[in-house]
Amino acid sequence: MSTAGIPIKLLFEAEGMKVTVEMKNGEIYRGLLVTAEDSMNMTMSDVVRTARNGQVSKIPSVYLRGSSVRFIALPELLKSAPVFKKVATLKKKAEMERQAAKSGAKRKRE
Repeated sequence: MSTAGIPIKLLFEAEGMKVTVEMKNGEIYRGLLVTAEDSMNMTMSDVVRTARNGQVSKIPSVYLRGSSVRFIALPELLKSAPVFKKVATLKKKAEMERQAAKSGAKRKRE
């Protein structure tokens, strides 16, 4: 069982989709996410790289180090990813438990 958090699981869901990655040095990479790791290291193919000065270049394949990533823009399609359904279920369960604990505490005081 993976101990990766929700953002990493969502990154795994994006494998095979077009993503945009901005690096800490200001470079932007847009291409097909081939593989991703727990450390956010990723391999991309058919990449368009935009340098800090605006120069655009095409790269067939690139490996990006996760510790150098500033942010990743994922496709809108992932809004309905299964990982979010799990989060919503857990959130509802926690809210119900909180309400049950609240109402139980009030009864004891009366």
